[in-house]
Amino acid sequence: MSRALLGAFAERGITFTPERLLRRVDSARRVAILDDGREVPYDLLLGVPAIRAPRVLEGCGLTADGFVPVDPKTLETRFPGVYAVGDCARQGTPKAGVFAEGAARAVAASLIARLRGGTSDAVHRGTGSCYIEFGAGRIGRVDIDFFSNPAGPVGIYHEPSVALREGKEAFGSSRRARWFGL
Repeated sequence: MSRALLGAFAERGITFTPERLLRRVDSARRVAILDDGREVPYDLLLGVPAIRAPRVLEGCGLTADGFVPVDPKTLETRFPGVYAVGDCARQGTPKAGVFAEGAARAVAASLIARLRGGTSDAVHRGTGSCYIEFGAGRIGRVDIDFFSNPAGPVGIYHEPSVALREGKEAFGSSRRARWFGL
C-alpha cells in the first residue's frame, strides 16, 4: 500500500516527509516547522498526537519507554493476571482499533476462562485490515499479519476500486453496531 499511497500523494502534489518530527506550527503563516528546521507550507494540516501510556500506568511501574510491555499473543504484562490493550500496550502491531479489537478478544477470553476456573488458549493473532480512500469512490485495502511469519509482517494489497467500498462500509457499520450499539 505504501507505493500506492506515495503515488496518490505525487498525483495530488503532496510531499511525503518521512522520519521527521513536527516541532511547531505557525498558523498565521500556515507553515509547519520540522525538527530539522525546515518550514513546510500547508493548506490543510492533519496531525496525530503523540501516543503513550497514561501517567497513572507509569506511576504503577507498568511502563518502559512510555508504553506497557506485554506478551504480544496474550497481552499479559510482567505482572501475572494484569493485561494491557490498545494504545498503551507495546505489542508488536500498529496503534489501530482493528488490532486493539483482536487483542481485547484474546484478553476477554483469558479473563472469562480464569473466572470460570479454567485456562484459555485464545491468542491475539496480530491480523487486521486497513482501508484507505483514494478519491472518486475508490477504496484500497491491505490485509496484514504481524505475527505468523518469523521474518516479519506479511501483507496483501488490494488495488483501489469502487468494489471495495461495500466492504469498507460493512466493516465500519459492524464496528459501530458492536462497539456502540448503533
